Amino acid sequence: MTDPASMQQTEAGLSLAELKESLLLSYLQSSERGLVYSANWAVELANSIEVDGETRLPQVPHSQAFAGEFAMFSMGKSLFDLREYRRAAHWLKNCKSDEGFFLRCYSLYLAGEKDREDNMVDALGPEDLASMHNAELVPLRKELIIRAESNPLDGFGYYLLGVVYKEMKLPEEARKNLIKSVHLTPLLWASWYELAKLCETRDMLYSLEVPNHWLRDFFYAKASLTLLLSNDALSYYTNLSTVGFSQSPYINAQLAHANYNLENIAEASFMFDGLRKVDPYRLDDLDTYSNLLFVMENQPELSKLAQDVIKIDKYRSETCSVLGNFYGLRGDHDLAIVYFRRAVRLNKNDHLAWILLGHEYIEKANCNMAIEAYSRALEANKHDFRGYYGLGHTYEVLNMSYFALYYYKQAQRLSPSDPRVLEALGTCYIELNKNSEAKKCLMRAIANKDKIGTAIIKLAKLHAQLDEDEEAAKLYTRFVATVVTSEAGNQLPEEEGPAHVFLAKFHLKHGSYKEAEAHAQKCTEYESTREEGKSVLQEAIKWRRLLESAGQGKEMSLLHPDEELSPIASHTKLPETSSN
Repeated sequence: MTDPASMQQTEAGLSLAELKESLLLSYLQSSERGLVYSANWAVELANSIEVDGETRLPQVPHSQAFAGEFAMFSMGKSLFDLREYRRAAHWLKNCKSDEGFFLRCYSLYLAGEKDREDNMVDALGPEDLASMHNAELVPLRKELIIRAESNPLDGFGYYLLGVVYKEMKLPEEARKNLIKSVHLTPLLWASWYELAKLCETRDMLYSLEVPNHWLRDFFYAKASLTLLLSNDALSYYTNLSTVGFSQSPYINAQLAHANYNLENIAEASFMFDGLRKVDPYRLDDLDTYSNLLFVMENQPELSKLAQDVIKIDKYRSETCSVLGNFYGLRGDHDLAIVYFRRAVRLNKNDHLAWILLGHEYIEKANCNMAIEAYSRALEANKHDFRGYYGLGHTYEVLNMSYFALYYYKQAQRLSPSDPRVLEALGTCYIELNKNSEAKKCLMRAIANKDKIGTAIIKLAKLHAQLDEDEEAAKLYTRFVATVVTSEAGNQLPEEEGPAHVFLAKFHLKHGSYKEAEAHAQKCTEYESTREEGKSVLQEAIKWRRLLESAGQGKEMSLLHPDEELSPIASHTKLPETSSN
């Protein structure tokens, strides 16, 4: 297994000039065959490398039959560039070269994708959408296999066969063909990218027999980010940044992604902001940036971002997601739904947009559509726990606790230490009266830095419900002690009053009257607990004065905010009293 910390600069100590030349060759090969995203990725990286002197123009290798078919191939490529895919395939039907054969097959694949997306407009519901598929997949698979048997495919041919198998839901076959592709054409980023999306686990990622090429580190980095192994991804991309790609918008965007996933919000925001200054018309990854601004509730910056992306391209999926987040933050959920629906219409594999669409449907209490959106998010990326978490929350809203528990468990499997998931699991267990499991989950949520404080409150209430008052008091004390120094006081003001009520009564019952008075006094600051606080305050003052008059006014403080979550030592109890 390759460790991110032990990566080498390049496969064989390649110079920056050689790296740049390799990337330009990748650009030319991908561009010639219509793989525009792979070509853009390569040339963007190439332009980020600064070298002394002029870069040598690489020579693109071609098959023997290509020269005689160049005019025919050029005609097909021009039609391909005009997005007349079936016409391009028609002009390329007599091509025997690897280049012409690939472009014809790829044209048919994209024609099938276009037909499928066009038919979605007439779909009546989820069942219709699920039944729609690319009609060219089966014929293409047959043709590619026949070609491979008679005349072995090149790396581009195996790439397309891998994509066909992936779309046919045959991931094992897809992985095999994509691995063949990267061995034959290691500079083809499209194959590495698709292979990264097909990795199920960390062990699978490092067990793949991929070539020892310098692009392998980019592959490991991308796969780690896809699997939400954000620390690994951060290590890879940081290393790549130091070996010559520090000015790459792609690398810096992936670093921002990794920091965002690790909740390094300030660092991620700084990097996204810097990326916009370097390349102000780049729309890639701005949907994630808008999501970060949404989480930060930074409406002025999100408003500015929305205005900027509309001017660049109002019909990009990233633009629609930015606008969806903008309207969602404003509370206009109907408009947010319109734009998120437009985003997924423009890019059906935008799993983040599907997740955010599900969130907006939840805000509108449309649980059926929320379930559909979260399910589509998992189809696009089953490694993102947020899709499972959204389904769990939706079923929890529907009071279907067993369904909610199943999906929360799936989310927890993908993100074992996320406090939100652990807390949700704990809540489900409480609903199902599985108190032992609930305690374990809530304790783990607290241990994993439950920033808002809701897990502490839920666990405290559970202990109180089970008459485990000492443990409940311990947790409530920890909660009110952190209110001043954390976000909990701002986000859970309705919980602070009841927490002080419980502590006031607890200390009163255990004879710690000064502490009881202090908590009862805090109760009077909240309208919902004011009267109850006054009653406990009067009782505590009465008993304290009785003890003082009897020479027993000195008492020990029972609880301290910095104590560990362990059973409270027993104390001598005074007889219980009734309130005035």
